[in-house]
Amino acid sequence: MAAALAVALAAALPAPAGAQATAGDYALVVYLQQSFPKQTNTNKQIELINQTFGVDFDTWDDVANLNLGVKAFKQVAPHWQVGLEWDYSRGSIDGRSVGQLQTEYGPIPVDVAFEQKYSIYTDLLAVTHFFPCPDCQKVSPFVLGGIGFAYEKDKTTLTVQNPDLQMDEWLKVDNDGWFPVYTVGLGINAYLSQAHDWYIELGGAWVWSRLKHNVPAEGTEGLLPLVAPQGTVTADTDSSGPNWWIGVGKRF
Repeated sequence: MAAALAVALAAALPAPAGAQATAGDYALVVYLQQSFPKQTNTNKQIELINQTFGVDFDTWDDVANLNLGVKAFKQVAPHWQVGLEWDYSRGSIDGRSVGQLQTEYGPIPVDVAFEQKYSIYTDLLAVTHFFPCPDCQKVSPFVLGGIGFAYEKDKTTLTVQNPDLQMDEWLKVDNDGWFPVYTVGLGINAYLSQAHDWYIELGGAWVWSRLKHNVPAEGTEGLLPLVAPQGTVTADTDSSGPNWWIGVGKRF
């Protein structure tokens, strides 16, 4: 009985630094991440289209925002890893519906089509992981921090048509740019072997990331003054918000 208790306690407690089986000082993690960006002003612009034409297009709150990421680290001290993080994603929301356009002669039916397509979002960050318990055998928690830059490119199109009235109105906005990114969060490494060479990484973080500027809008004379009376719109890609991820790591 005493021997069994001793074995159980030995498995639960961190191993002495000299006795732990260790992998290499370098690590690579591939992960899938779910983000929950604010996109407050972008969603308000879509809601304005919905109100103007009496339609119900989805906003970015209604869709999943997934991205693929890779992290590469070097162990520089028992408590510290430093490295680089790269993320990539693309996606779009779109819809087509019959709505109404208010005119001086009263409302008329119109076919309304909308699409906002992000052809690329990518970022690169310098990141660090702090491990408060580097000798933990099964699960090792960490605190993360990162700073870097991001680039995104998107296109928004809106068409309003009524074939009977020979109406064919359209609006197009192209947007792209570079902007800073900051992140802090918490996570764990769940080791799959005593050597700690393979592990599952789970974590959650908060990201600050926003591109906001005025960009020119193109369109027909019937739609441009209605949606962009100044000839420009405020493109506000606010990717700030929480995210969580799950990945597979390899130390070598």
